[in-house]
Amino acid sequence: MQVDMVSINKQFPEAFDQSSKPLLAHFGIDAPDIMISDLVLDSRDVAIHKAFIAINGHALDGRDFIPQAVSLGAKIIVAQCDDMANHGHVEMREQSVIVSFYQLAEKLSELAGHFYQFPANLMSVIAVTGTNGKTSTVQLTSQLAFLMGEQAASIGTLGAGMYSSSAEFQAQQNTVNTTPDAISMQRLLAEFVNEGAFQVALEASSHALKQNRIKALKTDIAVFTNLSRDHLDYHGSMAEYGLAKRLLLKQPGLAYAVLNANDPEHKNWLANIPETTSVVLYGQNINAADMPSEYQYCVANNVRYTAEGIALSLKSSWGDCELRLSLLAEFNVANVLAAICSQLCLGKNIKQIAYIVQKLKPVAGRMELYCRQNHATIVVDYAHTPDALEKALLATKQHCHGKLFCVFGCGGDRDVGKRSLMGEIAERLADHVILTDDNVRSENPKDIIQDILSGCINPEQILVEHDRKTAIKIAAKQASAGDMILVAGKGHENYQIIGNQTLAYDERQFVALFQEGKKV
Repeated sequence: MQVDMVSINKQFPEAFDQSSKPLLAHFGIDAPDIMISDLVLDSRDVAIHKAFIAINGHALDGRDFIPQAVSLGAKIIVAQCDDMANHGHVEMREQSVIVSFYQLAEKLSELAGHFYQFPANLMSVIAVTGTNGKTSTVQLTSQLAFLMGEQAASIGTLGAGMYSSSAEFQAQQNTVNTTPDAISMQRLLAEFVNEGAFQVALEASSHALKQNRIKALKTDIAVFTNLSRDHLDYHGSMAEYGLAKRLLLKQPGLAYAVLNANDPEHKNWLANIPETTSVVLYGQNINAADMPSEYQYCVANNVRYTAEGIALSLKSSWGDCELRLSLLAEFNVANVLAAICSQLCLGKNIKQIAYIVQKLKPVAGRMELYCRQNHATIVVDYAHTPDALEKALLATKQHCHGKLFCVFGCGGDRDVGKRSLMGEIAERLADHVILTDDNVRSENPKDIIQDILSGCINPEQILVEHDRKTAIKIAAKQASAGDMILVAGKGHENYQIIGNQTLAYDERQFVALFQEGKKV
């Protein structure tokens, strides 16, 4: 089975003005005939013809802001109700019509889909989920599509946008969450269709899947990268976390499930594959002959790590070839394999892919190398989970001929249990560890450091410097040419959250200037 490439409908509207009556009729509601120009979740964005959608969210109850929406002149407010008997109830409050909608949060993706005319139906949609690797896989997937001559967009941690003529990702909008809310997601896809995108790759976080943010999105390909400890403060257990990830298999129109065969969790995915969905397995150091005959596959063997990047031998259901990548780290092999599988499912040629992949650039803040002659090399990576930190350190070791330094911290108001694990990993794999502050938020940074140190055998040998820039400078001063310094946790982020302040801090820019010998 191959996903047919769609032709963009040039008549797809740039504006979505429509009446509330037919829009809500899809859900059995007889609403007044009121013209709507857009849907908004934030009452501060309300205007006369923008419908305020008041849902009971995870952090806030939008219904508490109905008075504000009324005062701002909202003509229509669609509000979640808790009793099915009240579904479709209409009341007037001053000049505003308030329509009650049962299970609105669950059906919001579908409501937004009807309003924006289901833009996902006019493009190929690739949704990527997993604890680690989502951002890199999404970016590499879209970058690969672009390099092969296709207008491609991506949505995720780095923002929402399209690739430019220089094959650089241009974030046109920032995303507050890894996966935007249901309305923003449908709106973004509609905008991408209008800009000529044929393909979009998006990050599907476990929170988003659990909260139905992409529930009504036609999804051609679901990609599973891996599963390791994270977000247990939200999901409660690894079993529930894994179950949330597998909700991606319930997406409408799912043609392919692309699964990482190196991760044991992929077997749980195989046990839940819909009958109409084909499976593609990818992985490293797997004998192609051992692959189950009912699945397609794409496996890498004879992987070599060099100063210039990675070389490997690829065997797949579509043919065999040799690949060269200008990327670092073993896990980037997995990320590239997932990207390749997605493009193969969409009908791309394996030989063309083999030629193009060597042009792939590293994703911003993901194992980015900053070199300086006669000085240590610095690697900036977003790793902020135990599994990601371990992989980043092991990857850096593969390319390091001297001592390995690690500079990192942990975020405040987040999973406390992972801190000691990350301390143990850093102490075990790095020759020198310097602990510093990440996004401490409302916590005392000293408490966070103590949590990290509790996982270390020799905490007295670990240096603590709360100022992040100073910590990097100390590591660089202690290191020599041939050594490598992994600075983990911030990656692409251009801010640092301390208390209730979000301060400007671009670690990539700071390290780049520092390695150029600039005074920073």
